[in-house]
Amino acid sequence: MVWIKSFGKPVAVIFLVVGVLIIVLSFIIFSEPSNTGIWLSGSNAPVFVDVESAFAADWLMQAGIRLFPNDSMRYGGIRIPHDFKPSIQNGRYLSYKPAVPIILHTDNKTMKFYSGAETLGEALWEQTIFLMAGDDLSLPMQTPLNAALTVTLQRSQPIRIMTADGEFEVPIAAKTVGSALADAGFALQFLDYAVPSAESPIPEDRKIRVVRVREEVITEETAIPFSEERVSDPQMNVGEEQVLQTGENGMQAATMRVRYEDGEEISRTVLAEWVSKVPVIQRIAYGGNIVEQTYNSPDGSVDYWLEMEVYITSYLDTGSPMANGIWPYYGAIAVSPDWYSILKGTSIYVDGYGVGTVMDVCPGCVGKPWIDVFIPTDQYVPWSRTETVYFLFPVPEGFSGALP
Repeated sequence: MVWIKSFGKPVAVIFLVVGVLIIVLSFIIFSEPSNTGIWLSGSNAPVFVDVESAFAADWLMQAGIRLFPNDSMRYGGIRIPHDFKPSIQNGRYLSYKPAVPIILHTDNKTMKFYSGAETLGEALWEQTIFLMAGDDLSLPMQTPLNAALTVTLQRSQPIRIMTADGEFEVPIAAKTVGSALADAGFALQFLDYAVPSAESPIPEDRKIRVVRVREEVITEETAIPFSEERVSDPQMNVGEEQVLQTGENGMQAATMRVRYEDGEEISRTVLAEWVSKVPVIQRIAYGGNIVEQTYNSPDGSVDYWLEMEVYITSYLDTGSPMANGIWPYYGAIAVSPDWYSILKGTSIYVDGYGVGTVMDVCPGCVGKPWIDVFIPTDQYVPWSRTETVYFLFPVPEGFSGALP
């Protein structure tokens, strides 16, 4: 009791002061602020105003800002309508962005509208203008709306692209063939070409053919056939031959450019060619010595100077005279033009036919030893056989010992 009488009054004063302080601090801490900051588009610092109305639009008016229908307001980073009543909170600001005019040109009309959106894409979305696959917008969707914009929107239409891999229908807004192919992912590379050409406008039927082209340089070798050189040897008998030097094919190399279109070879252009191996001539010696020999044929002994295996055919009346000017008869023989120039008038013994005389030319009897014997039409029998025949004396004048 003594303590209370001595110290009661001072203690009461202390408690009263502490209570007042607690009430003041609580009011400061828990009471809502009465002013807020407004960020204006393009400004570096907010403008603070004392809040006198529940509507955010009135806050702008207090800051001397007139709000138009398409202007944008955001509170705490969230876009709010003009009649929104936000609750004032520490750390939250009201941002204001005035609407800017946008002129939009489309394929068939031009429209103008105002938007306070942050980007062009948001502004188009507000107008329910949505981009479809292949549409072409002249500015990026992320373009900020800081000033008036003029934009062109080209709506896509399907085109048909034909390639070696098939046909593809793609929506495209481009105006030229090259741009359309690039937008569709079929860009021309290197030597590729399109029909119509890349510089042409999109054709009326909206069909484009793409041809993929590649070229490669290759080197190829081809054989050069060896030639043959024949020489007469008077020490060897007619009909005998000896190879003096074996022939060898040469090689010719060529570098060429090969062009492929859609995987198929179209052309080859020779860039350079050279002989990589010279051919070796084949040299053959043939007999030039005439030796009389005898063949015991079914028709009796036959003296001859050359025997040879030949292909024998038969022919009948042609309605024309022979090369010697007379009409053909049994015993006439036709040979190639080269043989005729040497053997004209020469007699040949043929088993089963008898002795015949070279009197006519057979243009088709080329490429191998070949004679064509005449048989009159009323006796005609077709021949097609290979047999040995015998060339009878006398030997043709100037004969070197070998037939071509």
